Amino acid sequence: MSQVGSRRAIGGNEPRALIRRDAVLIVAVHIDEDPSTPFLPGPLERRWRIGRPDEVVSTASRRAGYTQLHLEPLLWGTDVRWHREVTDATESPARFQLSAVEAIRLNDTMLNALRDMDSPVYTNGVALLHGSLPPDPPARLPKSLQECANIDAHQGEGGAQRAWVAQQLPAGCRIAETEREAVHCTLVTARSSLVQLYEGRTQRGWDSTDQSLWQMHHATLYRPSPEALEQFQPMRLPLPAKVRGVLGLRGLTLMSTDHDPGVGTPRNYYDGTSYHLATLYADALALARLQQIVLNAFGREVARIGEHEPRRRKVAQLERNLLVFRRSYWTADFGRQGTVDAMVRAWQRSAGLPESLQSLVSDLGELSRQVQSAETETTNAILGLIAAVGLPLTTGLAVWQGLPQAGVMTLWRTLLVTGAVTIILVTFFPGLRRLFLDLFRRRGRGRR
Repeated sequence: MSQVGSRRAIGGNEPRALIRRDAVLIVAVHIDEDPSTPFLPGPLERRWRIGRPDEVVSTASRRAGYTQLHLEPLLWGTDVRWHREVTDATESPARFQLSAVEAIRLNDTMLNALRDMDSPVYTNGVALLHGSLPPDPPARLPKSLQECANIDAHQGEGGAQRAWVAQQLPAGCRIAETEREAVHCTLVTARSSLVQLYEGRTQRGWDSTDQSLWQMHHATLYRPSPEALEQFQPMRLPLPAKVRGVLGLRGLTLMSTDHDPGVGTPRNYYDGTSYHLATLYADALALARLQQIVLNAFGREVARIGEHEPRRRKVAQLERNLLVFRRSYWTADFGRQGTVDAMVRAWQRSAGLPESLQSLVSDLGELSRQVQSAETETTNAILGLIAAVGLPLTTGLAVWQGLPQAGVMTLWRTLLVTGAVTIILVTFFPGLRRLFLDLFRRRGRGRR
C-alpha cells in the first residue's frame, strides 16, 4: 500500500487506528479527613517490564529511590497520599473509562500554614483519576478529551461529569469550588508510525503530528492557525524520538511517532511510556498543582492583610511559612529525571507561578516595611506623649516641692497648671497633636 493509502487507512474516521488513549485527570480538591477503605495509604502501584529481571514496581520507596528522598513526604507518604483500584468497569457520563483514583494532600506543615490564615481555604490537595478516553474515531478524540476534562457545574455536560467525579472521591473529599476543568495527562499511540487525527493537507510549518498534538492539548476540533506555531514551539518537551509531546496550562499531551505493536507486546517501548504517564509524569503535574494551591492561598491572605494596617505577628508568620514552602515544595526536584523536572517548570511557567511567588515575596516585603514604619510612628507618639505630659508635670512637681507650704491644695493647683500647659502645648504645636491622634487611632485599630 502506498504511503498516501496508508495514511487514509489510519485516518480520522477509523476507530481501530489508535492503540492507547491513556489519560490521567488531575482535579483540585479539599480533603477534610484521611480517606478510609476502600482507599489504601500510599501511591498507586503500577508495573513495568513484568516478568523480567529488571521489572519495576512503582511503590513509594521505589519512586523515592529513583528520584529524590525528599519527595516521599511531599508526594508518596502514607499520610499524604491514598489510592483505590477500580476493578469493575466504571464509565463517566463523558465515557471516561476509570481504572484507579488517587488523592494527594498537602503535608502537615503546609496544612498548618493554611489553617493559620484567616482567608478561606478552597483546596488543600489534588485527585488523580486514571483511565482511558472513549474508543471514538481519532477525528473525534480531542472533543472526547474536552468532555472528559470539563467539570464546570454551570454547563449541562460538565455538571454531570463533575457529579460523577465527586462520587469517585473518598469520603470527606470534595471538588474545589473554583475548579472548572481538570488538568489532563494523555498518551495517544497508533498502529502505524503516523498519528493522524484528521485527513487533509497540513498547513505551512505544521506536520500532521504537530497539528494533532495542538488539537489534543487544547481539546478542540478547530485546526490551528499558522500564527499558533510560534506559541506552540516553546511548549515542546525534550523527549526521545519515538514520542512527541507538549505541555501547557491544560496539561501534558504525548503522541507516538512510531507504530505501537500492542499493549503487553514484549519489549514494547510504549508500555514504558504508559507506565511513566501514570507515575512520574502525573506526579510532576500533581506537584505543580500543589504549588499553585499554596501560592493562591498565600495570595488571598496577603490581599486580606493589605486591606487593613498589617500586624507584625501575622506578617512574620506569613514570611516564615512562605520560606518553608520555598525550601520544600517549591525547590523539590526529581533528581536524575531531567524530563520530569522540565515538565514541572513548564507547567509553572504556563500558570505564572514564578511571577506569583516573586509578587508574594515583594508584597510581604512591603508589608514588613509598613509594620516597621507603623512601629516607628507609635514609638515617636509615645515619646511625644512623655515629652508633652512628663516635662510639665516634672517641672510643676519640682516647683510645688519648693513652695514654703507644699500642701494638698497647692498640689492640686500645680496639677491644674500642669494640665493647662499640656493642653496649650498640644493645641499650639501641630506635631504633638498629630502624634496624640495617631497613637489613639492605632490603639483603636489594634482592638479591631
